[in-house]
Amino acid sequence: MKTALIAYDDMSAFDFTALYAVFREVPAAEIEICGLTSPVTAAGGLSVLPGQTGQSLQAYDLLLVPGGDAAAHRAQDSEFTTWLRSAEGVPMKAACGDGVLLLVSAGMLDQGLAGTQTGEEVLLLVNGSDPQADRVLRFPSPRELGRRLARGPLEAQAAAPSTHHTSGSAPRSARVERQTSETRVRIELNLDGTGHHRIATGVGFLDHMLTHVAVHGLFDLDLQASGDLHIDVHHTVEDVALALGQAFNQALGDRSGITRMAHACAPMDETLAFAAVDLSGRPYAVIDAQWDTPAVGGIPTSLFAHFFESFAVTARCNLHARLLAGRDDHHRAEALFKAFARALDQASCLDPRRSAAGGLAIPSTKGTLTA
Repeated sequence: MKTALIAYDDMSAFDFTALYAVFREVPAAEIEICGLTSPVTAAGGLSVLPGQTGQSLQAYDLLLVPGGDAAAHRAQDSEFTTWLRSAEGVPMKAACGDGVLLLVSAGMLDQGLAGTQTGEEVLLLVNGSDPQADRVLRFPSPRELGRRLARGPLEAQAAAPSTHHTSGSAPRSARVERQTSETRVRIELNLDGTGHHRIATGVGFLDHMLTHVAVHGLFDLDLQASGDLHIDVHHTVEDVALALGQAFNQALGDRSGITRMAHACAPMDETLAFAAVDLSGRPYAVIDAQWDTPAVGGIPTSLFAHFFESFAVTARCNLHARLLAGRDDHHRAEALFKAFARALDQASCLDPRRSAAGGLAIPSTKGTLTA
């Protein structure tokens, strides 16, 4: 399968590198990087040298388009969309995140969606159309796109639902505001994202940890918080965890079709951390972590366990987190949050086998995870 991976300035470096890594491991996918110009500079400064520059895309079997915040702007670039339109005859096209906007602007859909501003709006409209006729698939992440290809030819799956979204369903997202006399937290969360994030809590190291949650969990996360930092960071850390758990609980809905249980290990230099998550509806947390210093990045190390415990309460999940090795407390904290993010991502993913399971769609012998 001759595959064209599109590269453009300010695209998501995460989407691009993940797509490249996934399809490089697929023997049937002969991947080639294609751009209108060379070199291409992705968001974050990643430099890419396309193997094909400005040439027609019509000879490929599969077109891959990464997303990113720049996709909406690039969709207004007539020179770029004219070049992309040369792929109109390509049998299968797939986009991650807002990369679908580029396919829309290049006229790859018949519904006239060029004015749509966000990938989520496009997704809702595409889900109402005939995907077999459009031959365009949108995937919430490069990893999910790779999973689909591994299950067989994409052509045979054009009408199949994504493991994150079911056809016609609303995105699994949430908006939460928590305000007390001590803090104010506002969160927008999309479980089926690509790791896009905008995080500001006033506590730099907490921002760093939450960024790991978004990037390694592939959650789109906009989290803004303000608190009584003139006292200390305790209330801010605690209330951010409570609001974040509430957002996950809201976005999961009735939890039908989810994988529910998952675990992950995350190494970081000398450190190894483990996390297991069960989105059971029953809050419980067991945190086994030893620290050598009283604080990391201005956060008392005792608060890391409290963060996970608070999250488990409002997310209504069972959470185990454990440090298996490590000497540096900075590394220990990072590894814990990375393992937590990976386990949470896998547990919240939709299992495609449950989409046709009828009464078994709820992954519980009780028939409910919300009672």
